Amino acid sequence: MPSLSTMLEPVQSNGHTPSLSETQPNDNKLQQSQQLPPMQRAPSAMSVDSLDTDPTAGMKRSSDVAMDQDTESEEKRKRRNGSPAGTLPTINEAHRRKRSSRSSAQPRWHNQAYMLFLALRESPNRSLPRKQLIDGALEMDKRISKDRGLPKVFKGKTPANSASASLTTNTDRLFIPFKPEGSRSTHFKLAYEPGNFQGAVEEYRKWERKLVDHDWPFCFGVLKKKPEDEAPKENQQDGMVACTAAKAPVDGLSQPIDNAKDSMDMDTLTTTATSNDPVPTAAAATAPGSSYTSTNQETTNSQDKPAEPVVPEVKLEDLDLSNVPKTWRDILRVGDSTIPNAGKGLFATRKLPHNTPIGFYFGVPMTEDEYDSLKDRVGRASEYSIMYRRTVLDATDSEGQPFTDPDGEMYCPFHFMNESTEKQSNILFIEGAVVNQVICWTKRDIEPGEELFVWYGSDVERHWNAPTTSSSSSPRKKVNHSSSLPSSPTTISTNNTTTTTTPPPSSSPSPTA
Repeated sequence: MPSLSTMLEPVQSNGHTPSLSETQPNDNKLQQSQQLPPMQRAPSAMSVDSLDTDPTAGMKRSSDVAMDQDTESEEKRKRRNGSPAGTLPTINEAHRRKRSSRSSAQPRWHNQAYMLFLALRESPNRSLPRKQLIDGALEMDKRISKDRGLPKVFKGKTPANSASASLTTNTDRLFIPFKPEGSRSTHFKLAYEPGNFQGAVEEYRKWERKLVDHDWPFCFGVLKKKPEDEAPKENQQDGMVACTAAKAPVDGLSQPIDNAKDSMDMDTLTTTATSNDPVPTAAAATAPGSSYTSTNQETTNSQDKPAEPVVPEVKLEDLDLSNVPKTWRDILRVGDSTIPNAGKGLFATRKLPHNTPIGFYFGVPMTEDEYDSLKDRVGRASEYSIMYRRTVLDATDSEGQPFTDPDGEMYCPFHFMNESTEKQSNILFIEGAVVNQVICWTKRDIEPGEELFVWYGSDVERHWNAPTTSSSSSPRKKVNHSSSLPSSPTTISTNNTTTTTTPPPSSSPSPTA
Protein backbone atom coordinates (compact mmCIF):
# COMPACT_ATOMS: atom_id res chain seq x y z
CA MET A 1 0.00 0.00 0.00
CA PRO A 2 1.30 3.49 -0.69
CA SER A 3 2.50 5.76 2.06
CA LEU A 4 0.29 8.54 3.35
CA SER A 5 2.60 11.22 2.02
CA THR A 6 2.38 9.76 -1.46
CA MET A 7 -1.38 9.38 -1.36
CA LEU A 8 -2.10 12.72 0.26
CA GLU A 9 0.28 14.85 -1.76
CA PRO A 10 -1.89 16.99 -4.04
CA VAL A 11 -0.10 18.38 -7.09
CA GLN A 12 -1.60 21.21 -9.10
CA SER A 13 -1.02 21.66 -12.80
CA ASN A 14 1.48 24.49 -12.22
CA GLY A 15 3.72 22.24 -10.14
CA HIS A 16 2.81 23.88 -6.83
CA THR A 17 2.01 21.48 -4.00
CA PRO A 18 -0.61 22.91 -1.62
CA SER A 19 0.29 22.85 2.03
CA LEU A 20 -1.88 21.75 4.89
CA SER A 21 -2.76 25.38 5.54
CA GLU A 22 -3.99 25.62 1.96
CA THR A 23 -6.31 22.62 2.20
CA GLN A 24 -7.77 22.46 5.68
CA PRO A 25 -11.33 23.49 6.54
CA ASN A 26 -12.19 26.87 8.03
CA ASP A 27 -15.55 27.86 9.50
CA ASN A 28 -14.78 31.59 9.29
CA LYS A 29 -16.07 31.98 5.74
CA LEU A 30 -19.59 30.71 6.30
CA GLN A 31 -21.23 34.00 5.36
CA GLN A 32 -19.27 34.19 2.09
CA SER A 33 -20.72 31.08 0.49
CA GLN A 34 -22.52 31.84 -2.76
CA GLN A 35 -23.46 30.00 -5.93
CA LEU A 36 -20.82 29.86 -8.65
CA PRO A 37 -21.78 31.68 -11.85
CA PRO A 38 -22.46 29.15 -14.61
CA MET A 39 -19.25 29.98 -16.49
CA GLN A 40 -17.13 29.24 -13.40
CA ARG A 41 -18.30 25.69 -12.94
CA ALA A 42 -15.81 22.91 -13.50
CA PRO A 43 -16.73 20.93 -16.65
CA SER A 44 -18.24 17.53 -16.08
CA ALA A 45 -16.60 14.39 -17.40
CA MET A 46 -19.03 14.39 -20.33
CA SER A 47 -18.77 18.09 -21.25
CA VAL A 48 -18.03 18.85 -24.90
CA ASP A 49 -15.27 21.19 -25.98
CA SER A 50 -14.66 22.54 -29.48
CA LEU A 51 -14.56 19.70 -31.96
CA ASP A 52 -11.60 21.06 -33.90
CA THR A 53 -9.30 20.39 -30.92
CA ASP A 54 -10.60 16.92 -30.14
CA PRO A 55 -7.68 14.47 -30.70
CA THR A 56 -10.16 11.63 -31.10
CA ALA A 57 -12.28 13.28 -33.80
CA GLY A 58 -13.12 10.80 -36.52
CA MET A 59 -12.33 7.75 -34.35
CA LYS A 60 -14.88 5.19 -33.35
CA ARG A 61 -15.80 5.98 -29.77
CA SER A 62 -15.65 2.31 -28.85
CA SER A 63 -11.97 2.02 -29.77
CA ASP A 64 -9.48 1.57 -26.96
CA VAL A 65 -7.29 4.50 -28.01
CA ALA A 66 -10.24 6.85 -28.34
CA MET A 67 -11.55 6.03 -24.87
CA ASP A 68 -8.10 6.57 -23.36
CA GLN A 69 -7.94 9.94 -25.11
CA ASP A 70 -11.23 10.91 -23.50
CA THR A 71 -9.55 11.19 -20.12
CA GLU A 72 -6.61 13.21 -21.46
CA SER A 73 -8.90 15.61 -23.33
CA GLU A 74 -10.98 16.15 -20.20
CA GLU A 75 -7.89 17.00 -18.16
CA LYS A 76 -6.78 19.56 -20.77
CA ARG A 77 -10.20 21.18 -20.64
CA LYS A 78 -9.99 21.38 -16.86
CA ARG A 79 -6.57 23.03 -16.99
CA ARG A 80 -7.90 25.64 -19.40
CA ASN A 81 -10.61 26.61 -16.97
CA GLY A 82 -9.47 29.76 -15.20
CA SER A 83 -11.70 29.37 -12.16
CA PRO A 84 -10.31 27.77 -8.99
CA ALA A 85 -13.38 25.55 -9.10
CA GLY A 86 -11.85 23.89 -12.14
CA THR A 87 -8.71 22.83 -10.30
CA LEU A 88 -9.53 22.82 -6.59
CA PRO A 89 -11.73 20.20 -4.97
CA THR A 90 -14.22 20.79 -2.19
CA ILE A 91 -14.33 19.15 1.20
CA ASN A 92 -17.06 16.66 1.98
CA GLU A 93 -17.95 15.28 5.35
CA ALA A 94 -18.11 11.59 6.07
CA HIS A 95 -21.38 10.34 7.41
CA ARG A 96 -23.01 7.43 9.12
CA ARG A 97 -24.37 4.60 7.06
CA LYS A 98 -28.01 5.26 6.21
CA ARG A 99 -30.50 2.42 6.45
CA SER A 100 -33.65 2.67 4.37
CA SER A 101 -36.17 0.30 2.91
CA ARG A 102 -34.74 -2.04 0.31
CA SER A 103 -36.15 -2.03 -3.20
CA SER A 104 -36.80 -5.47 -4.61
CA ALA A 105 -37.07 -3.92 -8.06
CA GLN A 106 -33.50 -2.58 -8.09
CA PRO A 107 -31.11 -3.09 -5.14
CA ARG A 108 -28.96 -0.13 -4.13
CA TRP A 109 -25.79 -1.91 -5.24
CA HIS A 110 -27.14 -2.36 -8.77
CA ASN A 111 -25.35 0.50 -10.52
CA GLN A 112 -22.76 1.04 -13.23
CA ALA A 113 -19.76 1.45 -10.93
CA TYR A 114 -20.53 -1.80 -9.13
CA MET A 115 -20.85 -3.71 -12.41
CA LEU A 116 -17.36 -2.52 -13.31
CA PHE A 117 -16.19 -3.43 -9.82
CA LEU A 118 -17.55 -6.98 -10.10
CA ALA A 119 -16.04 -7.46 -13.53
CA LEU A 120 -12.65 -6.31 -12.29
CA ARG A 121 -12.87 -8.50 -9.21
CA GLU A 122 -13.52 -11.58 -11.33
CA SER A 123 -10.37 -11.04 -13.39
CA PRO A 124 -7.40 -13.25 -12.41
CA ASN A 125 -5.09 -10.38 -11.38
CA ARG A 126 -7.83 -7.92 -10.40
CA SER A 127 -6.54 -5.81 -13.29
CA LEU A 128 -7.80 -5.29 -16.85
CA PRO A 129 -7.30 -2.89 -19.77
CA ARG A 130 -10.14 -0.46 -20.33
CA LYS A 131 -11.73 -2.25 -23.31
CA GLN A 132 -11.73 -5.68 -21.64
CA LEU A 133 -13.06 -4.22 -18.41
CA ILE A 134 -15.90 -2.49 -20.23
CA ASP A 135 -16.78 -5.66 -22.12
CA GLY A 136 -16.71 -7.64 -18.88
CA ALA A 137 -18.97 -5.11 -17.14
CA LEU A 138 -21.50 -5.19 -19.98
CA GLU A 139 -21.53 -8.99 -19.87
CA MET A 140 -21.92 -8.89 -16.08
CA ASP A 141 -24.82 -6.48 -16.47
CA LYS A 142 -26.57 -8.81 -18.93
CA ARG A 143 -26.06 -11.83 -16.67
CA ILE A 144 -27.36 -10.17 -13.52
CA SER A 145 -30.25 -8.62 -15.40
CA LYS A 146 -31.27 -12.03 -16.73
CA ASP A 147 -30.75 -13.98 -13.50
CA ARG A 148 -32.49 -11.49 -11.20
CA GLY A 149 -34.97 -9.90 -13.56
CA LEU A 150 -33.43 -6.46 -13.10
CA PRO A 151 -33.19 -3.68 -15.68
CA LYS A 152 -29.77 -3.17 -17.20
CA VAL A 153 -27.68 -0.38 -15.73
CA PHE A 154 -25.90 0.29 -19.02
CA LYS A 155 -28.68 1.56 -21.25
CA GLY A 156 -29.05 3.44 -24.50
CA LYS A 157 -27.59 2.91 -27.94
CA THR A 158 -23.96 3.06 -26.73
CA PRO A 159 -23.68 1.22 -23.40
CA ALA A 160 -19.92 0.94 -23.86
CA ASN A 161 -19.66 4.73 -23.81
CA SER A 162 -21.64 4.83 -20.57
CA ALA A 163 -19.26 2.32 -19.01
CA SER A 164 -16.25 4.31 -20.24
CA ALA A 165 -17.67 7.50 -18.75
CA SER A 166 -18.21 5.74 -15.42
CA LEU A 167 -14.57 4.67 -15.41
CA THR A 168 -13.40 8.17 -16.27
CA THR A 169 -15.41 9.92 -13.57
CA ASN A 170 -14.69 7.18 -11.00
CA THR A 171 -17.04 8.93 -8.58
CA ASP A 172 -16.87 6.26 -5.89
CA ARG A 173 -13.08 5.93 -6.19
CA LEU A 174 -13.23 2.18 -6.72
CA PHE A 175 -10.56 1.99 -9.42
CA ILE A 176 -6.92 2.93 -9.96
CA PRO A 177 -5.95 3.76 -13.56
CA PHE A 178 -2.40 2.99 -14.70
CA LYS A 179 -0.44 2.21 -17.84
CA PRO A 180 1.83 -0.85 -17.74
CA GLU A 181 5.25 -0.43 -19.29
CA GLY A 182 5.05 -0.73 -23.05
CA SER A 183 1.25 -0.57 -23.15
CA ARG A 184 -0.69 2.09 -25.03
CA SER A 185 -3.90 1.26 -23.23
CA THR A 186 -4.99 2.41 -19.78
CA HIS A 187 -5.47 -0.44 -17.32
CA PHE A 188 -7.54 -0.41 -14.14
CA LYS A 189 -7.27 -2.22 -10.82
CA LEU A 190 -9.24 -2.22 -7.60
CA ALA A 191 -8.52 0.66 -5.23
CA TYR A 192 -8.77 -1.65 -2.21
CA GLU A 193 -9.31 -5.27 -1.24
CA PRO A 194 -12.79 -5.52 0.31
CA GLY A 195 -13.07 -7.07 3.77
CA ASN A 196 -9.30 -7.20 4.36
CA PHE A 197 -8.89 -6.41 8.08
CA GLN A 198 -5.12 -6.81 8.14
CA GLY A 199 -4.66 -4.55 5.13
CA ALA A 200 -6.93 -1.92 6.65
CA VAL A 201 -4.94 -1.93 9.90
CA GLU A 202 -1.62 -1.58 8.06
CA GLU A 203 -2.93 1.33 6.02
CA TYR A 204 -4.35 2.99 9.14
CA ARG A 205 -0.95 2.79 10.87
CA LYS A 206 0.70 4.47 7.89
CA TRP A 207 -1.76 7.35 8.11
CA GLU A 208 -1.04 7.73 11.81
CA ARG A 209 2.73 7.82 11.29
CA LYS A 210 2.50 10.39 8.53
CA LEU A 211 0.15 12.55 10.61
CA VAL A 212 2.56 12.56 13.57
CA ASP A 213 5.75 13.03 11.57
CA HIS A 214 4.69 15.57 8.98
CA ASP A 215 1.62 17.47 10.16
CA TRP A 216 1.56 17.65 13.93
CA PRO A 217 4.88 19.57 14.09
CA PHE A 218 3.13 22.44 12.30
CA CYS A 219 -0.07 22.09 14.31
CA PHE A 220 1.48 21.77 17.78
CA GLY A 221 4.86 23.45 17.32
CA VAL A 222 5.56 26.73 19.16
CA LEU A 223 7.24 29.74 17.56
CA LYS A 224 10.76 30.15 18.88
CA LYS A 225 10.77 33.92 18.38
CA LYS A 226 8.11 36.38 17.24
CA PRO A 227 8.98 39.50 15.23
CA GLU A 228 9.00 42.52 17.51
CA ASP A 229 6.69 44.55 15.28
CA GLU A 230 4.16 41.76 14.81
CA ALA A 231 1.00 41.62 16.90
CA PRO A 232 -0.01 38.19 18.22
CA LYS A 233 -2.27 36.33 15.84
CA GLU A 234 -5.58 34.92 16.99
CA ASN A 235 -4.58 31.46 15.82
CA GLN A 236 -1.28 31.62 17.69
CA GLN A 237 -2.70 31.59 21.20
CA ASP A 238 -0.33 30.47 23.91
CA GLY A 239 2.49 30.47 21.36
CA MET A 240 0.98 27.51 19.51
CA VAL A 241 0.98 27.67 15.74
CA ALA A 242 -2.33 26.52 14.30
CA CYS A 243 -2.23 24.65 11.03
CA THR A 244 -3.84 27.65 9.36
CA ALA A 245 -0.82 29.82 10.16
CA ALA A 246 1.82 27.32 9.18
CA LYS A 247 3.05 26.32 5.79
CA ALA A 248 2.72 22.58 6.15
CA PRO A 249 5.24 20.27 4.45
CA VAL A 250 4.77 19.24 0.86
CA ASP A 251 3.32 15.95 2.00
CA GLY A 252 0.81 17.66 4.31
CA LEU A 253 -2.26 15.86 5.47
CA SER A 254 -5.36 16.70 3.56
CA GLN A 255 -6.24 16.91 -0.08
CA PRO A 256 -10.01 17.42 0.03
CA ILE A 257 -12.31 15.75 -2.46
CA ASP A 258 -14.32 17.22 -5.26
CA ASN A 259 -17.55 15.30 -5.48
CA ALA A 260 -19.45 17.73 -7.68
CA LYS A 261 -22.51 16.30 -9.41
CA ASP A 262 -21.27 12.79 -8.66
CA SER A 263 -19.03 13.20 -11.71
CA MET A 264 -15.62 13.82 -10.21
CA ASP A 265 -12.80 12.88 -12.55
CA MET A 266 -10.55 10.76 -10.36
CA ASP A 267 -8.20 9.46 -13.07
CA THR A 268 -5.61 12.20 -12.68
CA LEU A 269 -6.08 12.67 -8.91
CA THR A 270 -5.73 9.00 -8.11
CA THR A 271 -2.83 8.50 -10.51
CA THR A 272 -0.97 11.41 -8.92
CA ALA A 273 -1.75 10.25 -5.40
CA THR A 274 -0.46 6.75 -6.02
CA SER A 275 2.25 7.30 -8.58
CA ASN A 276 5.00 5.82 -6.42
CA ASP A 277 3.09 2.73 -5.41
CA PRO A 278 0.37 1.45 -7.74
CA VAL A 279 -2.17 0.40 -5.13
CA PRO A 280 -5.27 2.39 -4.31
CA THR A 281 -11.03 7.16 -0.42
CA ALA A 282 -13.86 8.17 1.97
CA ALA A 283 -17.39 8.48 2.74
CA ALA A 284 -20.49 8.90 0.69
CA ALA A 285 -21.16 10.56 -2.61
CA THR A 286 -22.95 13.84 -2.01
CA ALA A 287 -24.24 16.58 -4.23
CA PRO A 288 -21.91 19.50 -4.87
CA GLY A 289 -21.74 22.55 -2.69
CA SER A 290 -21.60 26.03 -4.05
CA SER A 291 -18.26 27.76 -4.20
CA TYR A 292 -16.88 31.09 -5.25
CA THR A 293 -13.65 33.03 -5.11
CA SER A 294 -13.56 35.38 -2.18
CA THR A 295 -11.47 37.87 -4.12
CA ASN A 296 -14.59 38.66 -6.13
CA GLN A 297 -16.37 39.82 -3.01
CA GLU A 298 -13.30 41.60 -1.75
CA THR A 299 -13.18 43.63 -4.96
CA THR A 300 -16.83 44.61 -4.58
CA ASN A 301 -16.68 45.40 -0.88
CA SER A 302 -13.12 46.67 -0.65
CA GLN A 303 -14.34 50.10 0.44
CA ASP A 304 -16.68 48.71 3.07
CA LYS A 305 -14.20 46.78 5.15
CA PRO A 306 -10.45 46.75 5.77
CA ALA A 307 -8.31 44.09 4.17
CA GLU A 308 -7.59 41.06 6.30
CA PRO A 309 -4.04 40.79 7.68
CA VAL A 310 -1.72 38.44 5.84
CA VAL A 311 -0.60 35.50 7.95
CA PRO A 312 3.20 35.17 7.70
CA GLU A 313 4.71 31.94 6.51
CA VAL A 314 5.98 29.71 9.30
CA LYS A 315 8.76 27.26 8.55
CA LEU A 316 9.69 24.15 10.46
CA GLU A 317 12.99 25.61 11.63
CA ASP A 318 11.07 28.50 13.24
CA LEU A 319 9.25 26.17 15.62
CA ASP A 320 10.07 24.62 18.95
CA LEU A 321 9.11 20.96 18.49
CA SER A 322 9.96 19.73 21.98
CA ASN A 323 6.31 19.41 23.01
CA VAL A 324 4.86 17.96 19.80
CA PRO A 325 2.81 14.80 20.55
CA LYS A 326 4.03 11.47 19.18
CA THR A 327 0.85 9.42 19.50
CA TRP A 328 -2.88 9.97 20.03
CA ARG A 329 -2.35 8.94 23.67
CA ASP A 330 -0.38 12.17 24.14
CA ILE A 331 -3.45 14.28 23.34
CA LEU A 332 -6.49 12.09 24.07
CA ARG A 333 -7.83 9.68 26.66
CA VAL A 334 -10.85 7.40 26.88
CA GLY A 335 -12.90 7.81 30.06
CA ASP A 336 -16.41 7.95 31.46
CA SER A 337 -18.54 10.30 29.37
CA THR A 338 -20.04 13.45 30.84
CA ILE A 339 -23.37 12.38 29.32
CA PRO A 340 -25.43 10.37 31.84
CA ASN A 341 -25.76 6.68 30.96
CA ALA A 342 -23.54 7.16 27.93
CA GLY A 343 -20.71 4.81 28.87
CA LYS A 344 -17.30 5.87 27.67
CA GLY A 345 -16.29 9.07 25.94
CA LEU A 346 -13.20 10.67 24.43
CA PHE A 347 -11.40 13.60 26.14
CA ALA A 348 -8.57 16.00 25.28
CA THR A 349 -5.58 15.84 27.61
CA ARG A 350 -4.00 19.01 26.19
CA LYS A 351 -5.10 21.96 24.11
CA LEU A 352 -6.08 20.97 20.57
CA PRO A 353 -5.86 23.93 18.16
CA HIS A 354 -8.65 24.87 15.82
CA ASN A 355 -8.45 23.34 12.31
CA THR A 356 -6.21 20.47 13.39
CA PRO A 357 -6.38 16.88 12.11
CA ILE A 358 -6.08 14.72 15.20
CA GLY A 359 -6.59 11.24 13.80
CA PHE A 360 -8.66 8.91 11.64
CA TYR A 361 -11.82 6.85 12.05
CA PHE A 362 -10.94 3.20 11.50
CA GLY A 363 -13.10 0.83 9.50
CA VAL A 364 -12.57 -2.19 7.26
CA PRO A 365 -13.75 -1.28 3.75
CA MET A 366 -16.55 -3.44 2.35
CA THR A 367 -18.88 -3.14 -0.60
CA GLU A 368 -22.51 -2.55 0.26
CA ASP A 369 -23.46 -5.95 -1.08
CA GLU A 370 -20.91 -7.71 1.14
CA TYR A 371 -21.81 -5.63 4.17
CA ASP A 372 -25.49 -6.46 3.76
CA SER A 373 -24.79 -10.17 3.58
CA LEU A 374 -22.08 -10.39 6.26
CA LYS A 375 -22.45 -7.64 8.86
CA ASP A 376 -25.75 -5.78 8.57
CA ARG A 377 -27.69 -6.25 11.85
CA VAL A 378 -24.86 -8.40 13.26
CA GLY A 379 -24.07 -7.28 16.81
CA ARG A 380 -23.49 -3.54 16.90
CA ALA A 381 -21.94 -3.26 13.44
CA SER A 382 -24.67 -0.94 12.19
CA GLU A 383 -23.95 1.48 15.05
CA TYR A 384 -20.32 1.90 14.06
CA SER A 385 -20.19 1.63 10.27
CA ILE A 386 -19.40 4.86 8.48
CA MET A 387 -19.54 5.68 4.79
CA TYR A 388 -16.78 6.65 2.41
CA ARG A 389 -18.81 7.40 -0.68
CA ARG A 390 -20.34 4.01 -1.57
CA THR A 391 -17.89 2.01 0.52
CA VAL A 392 -18.94 0.89 3.99
CA LEU A 393 -16.20 1.17 6.64
CA ASP A 394 -16.98 -1.53 9.19
CA ALA A 395 -15.53 -0.64 12.59
CA THR A 396 -16.38 -3.90 14.40
CA ASP A 397 -14.98 -7.39 14.77
CA SER A 398 -16.39 -10.61 13.28
CA GLU A 399 -19.11 -10.65 15.97
CA GLY A 400 -20.17 -7.09 15.20
CA GLN A 401 -18.66 -5.75 18.43
CA PRO A 402 -16.38 -2.68 18.71
CA PHE A 403 -12.68 -3.06 19.44
CA THR A 404 -12.27 -2.31 23.16
CA ASP A 405 -8.88 -3.80 24.05
CA PRO A 406 -6.35 -0.94 24.34
CA ASP A 407 -3.54 -3.41 23.71
CA GLY A 408 -5.28 -5.21 20.88
CA GLU A 409 -4.39 -5.14 17.21
CA MET A 410 -6.89 -2.35 16.66
CA TYR A 411 -8.06 0.24 19.16
CA CYS A 412 -9.42 3.44 17.62
CA PRO A 413 -10.15 6.13 20.23
CA PHE A 414 -12.55 7.90 17.87
CA HIS A 415 -14.96 4.98 18.12
CA PHE A 416 -15.68 6.30 21.64
CA MET A 417 -16.75 9.78 20.57
CA ASN A 418 -20.31 10.64 21.58
CA GLU A 419 -22.83 13.03 20.12
CA SER A 420 -23.78 16.58 20.93
CA THR A 421 -25.75 19.23 19.07
CA GLU A 422 -24.46 20.66 15.83
CA LYS A 423 -23.56 23.93 17.54
CA GLN A 424 -21.82 22.32 20.52
CA SER A 425 -19.93 19.62 18.62
CA ASN A 426 -16.21 20.24 18.32
CA ILE A 427 -15.14 17.54 15.83
CA LEU A 428 -15.86 17.02 12.14
CA PHE A 429 -15.51 13.82 10.12
CA ILE A 430 -13.88 14.86 6.83
CA GLU A 431 -13.29 12.74 3.74
CA GLY A 432 -9.59 12.26 3.12
CA ALA A 433 -8.04 12.23 -0.33
CA VAL A 434 -6.90 8.68 0.27
CA VAL A 435 -9.26 5.84 -0.45
CA ASN A 436 -11.43 5.08 2.61
CA GLN A 437 -9.76 7.70 4.80
CA VAL A 438 -11.99 9.62 7.23
CA ILE A 439 -10.19 12.40 9.13
CA CYS A 440 -11.20 13.62 12.58
CA TRP A 441 -10.77 17.40 12.47
CA THR A 442 -11.22 20.02 15.20
CA LYS A 443 -13.90 22.66 14.57
CA ARG A 444 -12.49 25.02 17.20
CA ASP A 445 -9.92 25.18 19.99
CA ILE A 446 -10.50 22.32 22.44
CA GLU A 447 -9.26 22.82 25.98
CA PRO A 448 -7.66 20.14 28.20
CA GLY A 449 -10.30 17.99 29.89
CA GLU A 450 -12.98 18.78 27.29
CA GLU A 451 -14.96 15.86 25.89
CA LEU A 452 -14.92 15.42 22.14
CA PHE A 453 -18.32 15.41 20.43
CA VAL A 454 -19.53 15.01 16.88
CA TRP A 455 -23.00 15.69 15.51
CA TYR A 456 -24.63 13.04 13.31
CA GLY A 457 -27.73 14.86 12.08
CA SER A 458 -31.26 15.72 13.10
CA ASP A 459 -33.09 12.60 11.93
CA VAL A 460 -31.15 9.85 13.68
CA GLU A 461 -32.48 7.38 16.20
CA ARG A 462 -30.92 8.00 19.60
CA HIS A 463 -30.01 5.27 22.08
CA TRP A 464 -29.96 7.31 25.28
CA ASN A 465 -32.88 5.68 27.04
CA ALA A 466 -31.30 2.35 27.89
CA PRO A 467 -29.24 2.87 31.08
CA THR A 468 -25.74 1.49 31.12
CA THR A 469 -23.00 1.45 33.72
CA SER A 470 -20.47 4.17 33.11
CA SER A 471 -17.70 1.72 33.86
CA SER A 472 -18.53 -0.29 30.77
CA SER A 473 -15.47 -0.78 28.61
CA SER A 474 -17.53 -0.67 25.44
CA PRO A 475 -17.95 2.62 23.61
CA ARG A 476 -21.55 3.83 23.61
CA LYS A 477 -22.69 5.50 20.41
CA LYS A 478 -25.79 7.61 20.72
CA VAL A 479 -27.00 7.03 17.17
CA ASN A 480 -27.51 4.30 14.67
CA HIS A 481 -26.65 4.71 11.04
CA SER A 482 -29.92 6.08 9.80
CA SER A 483 -28.70 9.50 8.78
CA SER A 484 -25.87 11.31 7.11
CA LEU A 485 -23.71 13.75 9.01
CA PRO A 486 -24.39 17.44 8.54
CA SER A 487 -22.28 19.36 6.09
CA SER A 488 -20.17 22.30 7.07
CA PRO A 489 -18.71 25.16 5.02
CA THR A 490 -14.97 25.01 4.51
CA THR A 491 -12.29 27.24 3.09
CA ILE A 492 -9.49 26.25 0.75
CA SER A 493 -6.67 28.72 0.20
CA THR A 494 -4.63 28.99 -2.97
CA ASN A 495 -1.67 31.20 -3.75
CA ASN A 496 -3.67 34.43 -3.95
CA THR A 497 -7.30 33.47 -3.50
CA THR A 498 -9.55 31.74 -1.05
CA THR A 499 -12.33 29.46 -2.25
CA THR A 500 -15.20 28.97 0.16
CA THR A 501 -17.35 25.90 -0.31
CA THR A 502 -20.62 24.91 1.29
CA PRO A 503 -21.58 21.22 1.06
CA PRO A 504 -25.29 20.39 0.82
CA PRO A 505 -27.56 20.00 3.86
CA SER A 506 -27.67 16.69 5.68
CA SER A 507 -30.95 15.84 4.01
CA SER A 508 -29.08 14.96 0.82
CA PRO A 509 -29.81 11.36 -0.12
CA SER A 510 -27.24 8.80 0.89
CA PRO A 511 -25.99 6.31 -1.68
CA THR A 512 -26.56 3.47 0.76
CA ALA A 513 -29.50 2.17 2.67
